[in-house]
Amino acid sequence: MGREQQLAEALVGLADSFADDVDPVVLADRLARNCVDLAGADAVGVLAVTSRGDLRTMAVTEERAAFLEFFQLQADEGPCLDAFREGRRFDVTDVEDSADRWPAVAPFAVRCGYRSLHALPLRVHGQTVGAVNLLLRRPGGLSALDVELAQALVDVAAVALVSWRPEAPRATDISARVQVALAAKATVDMATGMLAEAGGLTLGEARKALRRYAEHGHARLTDTAHALVRRTLRPETVLGGAPIPDQADSPAVPD
Repeated sequence: MGREQQLAEALVGLADSFADDVDPVVLADRLARNCVDLAGADAVGVLAVTSRGDLRTMAVTEERAAFLEFFQLQADEGPCLDAFREGRRFDVTDVEDSADRWPAVAPFAVRCGYRSLHALPLRVHGQTVGAVNLLLRRPGGLSALDVELAQALVDVAAVALVSWRPEAPRATDISARVQVALAAKATVDMATGMLAEAGGLTLGEARKALRRYAEHGHARLTDTAHALVRRTLRPETVLGGAPIPDQADSPAVPD
C-alpha cells in the first residue's frame, strides 16, 4: 500500500469519529499509531488537559513512552507541557542539548532511549486542549514534511475528539468534551487493571485482550470497559481463559 493511500485511510479513520458517539480512547490510540506508521516517529504520546488545567495521558504506543510522559507530568517540565502551555510546536533535534531547558526530563528521555522529539499542540478552534509527543531513537528528528503531516493528523483528531458540530463549539463545550474523553480513558485503565489481576497478565497483555474482545463483539472499547467496571461483564468472559503473550509491552523502567 502506497503512502498516499495510507494517509487517505488514516484521515478517513479519524474523520469517521465525527459523531456524537465518538470513542475518544480509540481515537487517541488511532492518532498515535498513525503518527508512527505515517510520520515515522518511533513512539508517540497523546495528552489532554483536565478540568483543573493539568495534563493526563490519553494514549501511548509503547511503555517507555508512557514512563517518559508520566515523568514529565511529575516533574512539571518537558516539551509536551511547554507545547500545551505556549500553544506552539517544539522541535528538538538532539535531546541531550536541551538539558538547560528541561534539566530533569531531558536526561530521563535519553535514558529511555529517545534522542530527538517533536511536541505538537492539540488545538481546537484556537483553544489548546492537549499535546502530542513524537519521539525518535535517533538524533536529527523528522523531516519538515513528516512533522507537518503529523500536525495535520493531530488537527483532524483534535476536532474529532470534541465531536463535530455544524457550528463552532464554545470553549465550555470543548472543555467538557475533553473531560469526557479523560473519564473514558480512566475507565479503560480501570478495566485493564481488572483484567490484568484476573488473568495474571501484564497491563500490555490486558489492553490487547480488552481491545480484541471489543473488536470481535463489534462494541466500543469504552462500552466494554464500562461493563467490566460495573460488573455486568465478567473478566473471565473477556479473557476466554487464554493469556495473550506480549512481552514487548512490558520493558523494565529505566534506571
